[in-house]
Amino acid sequence: MVPLQELQVRMANFRNKMDSTEPEWKIVVIFKKINIYYFTGTMQEGMLIIPRDGEATYWVRRSFERALDESAFKNIKPMNSYRDAAGSYKKLPETVYLETEVVPFAMYERFHKHFPFENTKSCDAQLSAVRSVKSPYELSLMEQSGEIHRKVLEEEVPGLLKEGMSELELIVKVFERLIDKGHHGVSRFGMFDTEMGVGQIGFGESSIYPTYFNGPGGNYGMSPAVPFWGSRERKLKKGDLVFIDVLYP
Repeated sequence: MVPLQELQVRMANFRNKMDSTEPEWKIVVIFKKINIYYFTGTMQEGMLIIPRDGEATYWVRRSFERALDESAFKNIKPMNSYRDAAGSYKKLPETVYLETEVVPFAMYERFHKHFPFENTKSCDAQLSAVRSVKSPYELSLMEQSGEIHRKVLEEEVPGLLKEGMSELELIVKVFERLIDKGHHGVSRFGMFDTEMGVGQIGFGESSIYPTYFNGPGGNYGMSPAVPFWGSRERKLKKGDLVFIDVLYP
């Protein structure tokens, strides 16, 4: 569980950033689950409402029980729809700050039906700026992850390479070892509608095949429908360079 003090510092830092960059701000609403997790320590379906004056509230559609079990955040309330939350906000400011990079228009319309703000502005830059500065708690976790990552890549991966194996076989073996050591099994990106498995693995010319997203490296992937993981057909040959770009979050 993310410590309460860590959550409180993150919230205070975000409020300070909003004060310094958007001095007229009155309310922020967070929908993206990663950002919700950053501030609450859990990532249930719902929204986090942060008023300038007053306590932030995490409104949870599903699962309220799980949110209470996982999070040290102090103000978690259940809702079945945005209407339930709207009843607690009788007087709305003119402008709401949202994650405009990731909130779909249809979701915004459903939200706006019950929260009829006149204007919408972005808080994406402020969120990114605050999250980019790591606390001692976060740095400690990153250092632990980095050491596990190093051991897997430097001490275990070389022994996995066998002539004739496919890219997919290798990445499955790498994935198994990462999971065994605590990897959470997904790779998340801030880019909209971007997904990936554990990372990219390519043999020889496969590693310079164009990627399907705006990122470095490359590989053929499993198919046009699943352009990541690795190819079943591309086999490791003697003399091949092996490209491995995996992360350990």
